[in-house]
Amino acid sequence: MKTMKFKPTLIAAACIAITACGGGSSNGTVSGAAADDTKTALAVIGGGTSTVLADGREVTLKMVSETRVNRNVYDYVYNIVLKNNATALTNGVATLTGAGNGTTVLKGTVPLGEVEASGTVSPYGTITLRHDRAVAFNAGALVWSVTNSTAPVNRLSIPTDVASAASKIANDPQVRALLDEQSTPAMTKYRWNTFLELVRVPSPSREEYRSAAEIHSRMVNEWGFSPSEVMTRNDGFLAGSDVNIVDGLPVYNACVQIKGSYSSRPDAQSYKGQFPKVVLEGHIDVVNPETQPPASDPWNHIKLQPYAQAVVETPAQLAAIPAELAFNTAGRIVEDANYNVASQWFANSTAAQNGGGVRIYVPGYIDMMSSTVNGFLLASAMKRHGIKPVYDIWVCGSAGEEGKGNLAGMKQLYGFEQDLGTGSNPLNVVANFGLEGGGILNFLGSYRYEMKFSAPTNPGPNQPSAVEAMAATIARIADVKTPDELRPGAPRTTYTVGRASCEPVPAGSTVVPSCSLEVDMRSPKVETLNEIRDVIVPLFQAGVTAENARVGVANGTPQGIGLQQMWYGLRPAYVATSYDSPATYAGLQSAIATGQSTSTTVSTGSSSINDNVPANTGIPTYQFSLNSTAAGAGTHAFWEWATRGNPATEVSKMHRVLTGILTVAGFHAADGTIVQPATGPIGRRTREAAR
Repeated sequence: MKTMKFKPTLIAAACIAITACGGGSSNGTVSGAAADDTKTALAVIGGGTSTVLADGREVTLKMVSETRVNRNVYDYVYNIVLKNNATALTNGVATLTGAGNGTTVLKGTVPLGEVEASGTVSPYGTITLRHDRAVAFNAGALVWSVTNSTAPVNRLSIPTDVASAASKIANDPQVRALLDEQSTPAMTKYRWNTFLELVRVPSPSREEYRSAAEIHSRMVNEWGFSPSEVMTRNDGFLAGSDVNIVDGLPVYNACVQIKGSYSSRPDAQSYKGQFPKVVLEGHIDVVNPETQPPASDPWNHIKLQPYAQAVVETPAQLAAIPAELAFNTAGRIVEDANYNVASQWFANSTAAQNGGGVRIYVPGYIDMMSSTVNGFLLASAMKRHGIKPVYDIWVCGSAGEEGKGNLAGMKQLYGFEQDLGTGSNPLNVVANFGLEGGGILNFLGSYRYEMKFSAPTNPGPNQPSAVEAMAATIARIADVKTPDELRPGAPRTTYTVGRASCEPVPAGSTVVPSCSLEVDMRSPKVETLNEIRDVIVPLFQAGVTAENARVGVANGTPQGIGLQQMWYGLRPAYVATSYDSPATYAGLQSAIATGQSTSTTVSTGSSSINDNVPANTGIPTYQFSLNSTAAGAGTHAFWEWATRGNPATEVSKMHRVLTGILTVAGFHAADGTIVQPATGPIGRRTREAAR
């Protein structure tokens, strides 16, 4: 057994008897008569207990919840905080192996993942103690072990309570009834028609107001929600968020709430009045068109092309395709001959080619309106079938994922202030599930700058050139070495000098008025991302200074080149130190419980998607998908196309998504029992909400 000592300022004995504790309280504070000795008056059981191991590591308990089992016996759930010693952990595990008289360890293992030497980590995992409060709690009897696991870091051991919860949810009669309904021909057609009607609405990034308004209307008039359950507004305002403007623009999210039971509990906890939420989201914006089309031609044209013909190469070729889907004046699909052709589904591209399938050209088919629309229709089905979670569930269509959208929708949802680089999580989200697919848990961060080089306002002979200033900047950036080039073993960091363009020379002049340059920097870690930014950003001004000096003019004068930052984009980076989280467990186990996978291994790769924001803020994330395509290509291009896949695949994916989100949020089962949430009621954040 390891020798332990306890910090006297942090340790206190629990109340000896129920009469001294006043029956306990949900936040771990003592009520009722207290003993004179402060060491017995404070309730260690409420958290704050720190145990220092013989090797110097320190484990601190933070209570998540308490549940009464009988008159004297309570179950206590804790998060832990580990302060490491001088030895780094590559795949650490903390295990509570023993406790004193009256205390039983029901669940004592918490994966830690990678922990640097002398670092501190707050893992998502919890321990559960059952304690008889007729017996004094003995903090000195807690026995901890911190070791390195030999298992691969990305192969997870799913907790038994998560596995049991997912199995119960997946097989619940209410869930089965929902899936049976979604499998009917009527609902299959309804999902398809709704997708076609919504993907037809142009939704350029940061101009999603038409799509959001149509979704809001359908939430109330068609999908069974009351106005009070629609959490977003057509003007882009989200009550409760402390970030409602991003890059000077409104944020056109579309979110609906499925109310849980938790807020009505007498022991319910909230963050500044916000009760816990689980978010399921997919984005509603697209790359093309870049702006809303003119009123004379306000809709996307959904074109149909036989496989025998070559994929289009120009917008003119796309526009010239004669076959397209028709809609009536109310925006509803016309079920004509073209509709019948487009509605055929196929198992794969070969079957589509041989079976008369067509390419369906429309922006956002693959990325990602098909998944997002099915997310809303799943929410509608949950409402219709009385699916009752414990925590609230929000289903959202988020704005600003594509192009220069700057992840605006997620920054609003998570109160992410890009000038500070922190998220307040003002809505108290405890888990985020995206619908972009992939199960990615590491997120590539990026900084994007658009800089404008302006010619002198008072042109004259021997004046500096905006073109030359931009060229001088590009030349300097090209010489920059990245952190991984300078230091072997540093995270891979890249940069790209992107679009460089100049205004045309006005008639009667020989001067280029201005030039613009876009530069992207990418890295999986905030530290290396900041490092490359600190090298590159000063080079914008250095190029201007060099060009002004070439002709002997000073910076900041009317005779010199001017420099202006036109746009700044931030996708925050995140590298998981541990893959163990409630969202990951639910994501993996939902596939196992629904018979879609047996794997407990997660990807160690990285991507840049909506989840960057919640992950960086501290919220556990996972991604599902709800689409079904036989084939497709051209994501982000004007010629994006796909062919319809098996509708049964959508229902199967709905089964997994529903199982996953309810495993985390908790669920009122058909047999009257309650599947408790897989995580605590207070979400994480990197700064406090401004309210």
